[in-house]
Amino acid sequence: MRILYVSARPPYPFFLGGAVRCAHQLLRDLAQQLGQTCMAAGGADYAVTPWSWPVPEDYATLGIREKSPAPLVSRLPAGEGYATLDCGYPVGVLPDFRQSLEALIDDFRPDLVWAQLEGALVALQIARRKGVKGLYFVHDAEFDPAELRTVVDLGCSLVASSHFLAAKALVATGQRAHVVHPPMDLFFDTRGDAQGFVTLINAHKVKGLDTFLELAQRLPHVRFLLQESWKLKEDALAVLQDRLAGLPNVTFRHRVSDMRQLYRQTRLLLAPSVWEEGFGMVAVEAQSCGIPVIASARGGLPESVGDGGLLIKDYRNVDAWVAAVESVLGSAARYAELSGRALAHARSADFSPPELARRFLTACQAPAPGVGGLARGLRAMRRSAAGLWR
Repeated sequence: MRILYVSARPPYPFFLGGAVRCAHQLLRDLAQQLGQTCMAAGGADYAVTPWSWPVPEDYATLGIREKSPAPLVSRLPAGEGYATLDCGYPVGVLPDFRQSLEALIDDFRPDLVWAQLEGALVALQIARRKGVKGLYFVHDAEFDPAELRTVVDLGCSLVASSHFLAAKALVATGQRAHVVHPPMDLFFDTRGDAQGFVTLINAHKVKGLDTFLELAQRLPHVRFLLQESWKLKEDALAVLQDRLAGLPNVTFRHRVSDMRQLYRQTRLLLAPSVWEEGFGMVAVEAQSCGIPVIASARGGLPESVGDGGLLIKDYRNVDAWVAAVESVLGSAARYAELSGRALAHARSADFSPPELARRFLTACQAPAPGVGGLARGLRAMRRSAAGLWR
């Protein structure tokens, strides 16, 4: 099967966020283990958040085999701006996303166009016009219901990264989504440090930054680590550094290409998200290092944390976080119990990358769902029922 991944946001390794890392893991395993022909493309003019080409010294860590001056699309000029990276499958960026994507589909002749994040609807509309099956991967609870309904009306399949998101998509569209948890790096060869940092990954408000900083203020004897993930703009970084000036027990670090170095220094991972997380990949990654997780009981986090950590129902209440952190750090026996449970949870078949690749391929190969009155009728019935349940 020939699978083309597209998004207006540049793919991995230009971005390192959860959704694009998920796509990379799946594409790599589909190509290398399951024998599928895969390619990934994004928009070269994407400007919503900063991104850059990876530097050669990070190639090995990022899994980049080589860089070729030849672009993904034959009509583009060869050169640095549109070069192709080999990540186990070809990866590149496209100028004038819409027009270049049409040319790429003509060149690559995919059996399936898989789209997600920004530009997904445009990509799937182009695929439909060219007679190519489309698939939309739902990663975020903040999806636009109207856009998702339009995607369904195009006859596209849906994949969701959690049962929580699949339920939301079902209410919004009337169509069932295949559930494939996002594959992630599992570091069973790495262990956290029982005397290390209490860590938050991603220094953004929606990830619970305010809760984290107040927690650090309340627990001055505890060492905290704030790790950048989504790259911060200069103004946001300056504001954050001002806030950190009065918190000597908090260490801030810029994003890294190898998360092992982060987890080796972490004893407890926090995920105090205030928005509905689609899943929460960092929870399982940390658990694979034997690191317990404390997270908001919000969105898909209960699925990612499982019984390998603690969930905070009153997640806006800092007192609840203080109590939870002290309960874990204050008892060696409690910490050891949660560490063992974290490892067991991460070893579940539900998070095995080869198994997830097989499940995703099954979703790709499934017949496209029907389009028209039946789907719209089911959608209306489910939305009405959801209103009654509220």
